Amino acid sequence: MVYKGLPPSPAHVDTPTYDEISNAISTNNLSRLRSLLETQDRHLYTQLARHGSPETAAFLLSRHPNPVPLDFSEHLPRSDPIHHPLDFLVREAAYNGNADLFRYLVTKYHLLSHNRNVEYILFSAITGGGIPIWRIILELEPQWKDHEFYEHHGVVLEKVVEFGGPDKKNLLQFLLEEGADLGGVMEPPLKTFRALGAGKEILEMVEKYC
Repeated sequence: MVYKGLPPSPAHVDTPTYDEISNAISTNNLSRLRSLLETQDRHLYTQLARHGSPETAAFLLSRHPNPVPLDFSEHLPRSDPIHHPLDFLVREAAYNGNADLFRYLVTKYHLLSHNRNVEYILFSAITGGGIPIWRIILELEPQWKDHEFYEHHGVVLEKVVEFGGPDKKNLLQFLLEEGADLGGVMEPPLKTFRALGAGKEILEMVEKYC
């Protein structure tokens, strides 16, 4: 399992018009109707993940026959808002920094208690949501700050340095202040971080914790 980053959802999703849906119905074009409705749902869940409230999430998920897959870990890496809306919402809420929605989802559905599948949530928080999402993660399950990714692909601190967004320095400092263990990083930490692309500011900050 190699992590190369989770791309955000498309910046814009064209929603079907009333005339398009009406025409598909009147012409009995079921494949076209299915495509239009799926596009409409994809738009709804994309906007919900970015800007929606817990109340809106509860309503939309209640319309889905099975929002929680039996094997959550099987679906999260390739989550799709049509077939696996909960997986999609938690990953995208983490990526987009929608803290209220993220807290609601991980609390109601106990999504941080899983081991393998939680890596995709952690990675979304590293690459996108940053400190607001990590604050919730550590409040609920503080052990994740020292998590080593599956098959020894590095610990959380290494992933922040390698894949973190523009605010990676502040996120890295936040995790260190919260007690993340540099001992889990391949020795020596400064050499490892430098090899992962860390700049002078990050290296000087990390050195204070060595």
